[in-house]
Amino acid sequence: MEIKIISPKDVKELSIYLEKINTKSRSHIGFCGEQNEEIYDSLMNDFSDLKFEDSFLVAYDQSNIVGTIGLDVDLDGGYADIWGPFVTDENLDVAQALWNKVLLKIPQEIKSCSFFINKDNLFAKEFVTQNKAQYSGADLVLNITRSMFTKEAITTSKKIDKEYYDSFISLHDEVFPKTYFNSHSILKRLNSSNDLLIIKGNESKIKGYVYIEANPEHKEGNIEYIAVSTEFRGQGVGKMLIIDALKKLFSYPSIDEVTICVSCENEAAINLYKSVGFKEKYFLDSYDLSVNNN
Repeated sequence: MEIKIISPKDVKELSIYLEKINTKSRSHIGFCGEQNEEIYDSLMNDFSDLKFEDSFLVAYDQSNIVGTIGLDVDLDGGYADIWGPFVTDENLDVAQALWNKVLLKIPQEIKSCSFFINKDNLFAKEFVTQNKAQYSGADLVLNITRSMFTKEAITTSKKIDKEYYDSFISLHDEVFPKTYFNSHSILKRLNSSNDLLIIKGNESKIKGYVYIEANPEHKEGNIEYIAVSTEFRGQGVGKMLIIDALKKLFSYPSIDEVTICVSCENEAAINLYKSVGFKEKYFLDSYDLSVNNN
């Protein structure tokens, strides 16, 4: 086998390869998509602050893809989420060769890389451990389908108004101080498919919020963030927000599945999601690696 590592020759071909690898739990990496159309759309339209050719490297054996690693870079945040390693036949040598070249592409602004690895993906765990990444926690991904959701009659939340922006910003930054979308990023992402729903409290203060992203083209939706102000907890606000989020997402005729990711340590949240009808889908182990510290 003679391996050549270069930028992807064809994005569609790469998407098909990623689907093939990422639909198996033993080679699954979180948040990378599992359908080639969805993966292709993400790579072309919503991926990395770098040019695509600078974000991915692919290992070819002649004309066949045998491995790939990608960088989903956030230059402002100073971090990158790693797509991979995805490698045919769990070849550590190919994974390491890809990673050694990927490291040369990481901009100096990036100080941390994160891996989100399915608990069954022992190959990727061996790879990140070999490269001195540090375990940082476990998350549970849950899902609910349209048929599993019992629609409630009353809607209690509203789309956010500008007068509640400051309250949302304060709550989001308090509950999620280090996360992939900060409060200002969420406000910038609001559009016809991405909604920020709130339950109003007193004057310009909110009781809580839920941020959702609909992807009707790929028949799915995501609850990205949900938080309730400390003084309003224990009043059912979280459950009301989840139900309204699901009602909104399932209002798209093509959406049949909604997913949510939560820390395994957050048992209260997990029980809340399950009470609405969510089921466990898979577990992810997270690893962080410091880079560019010299």
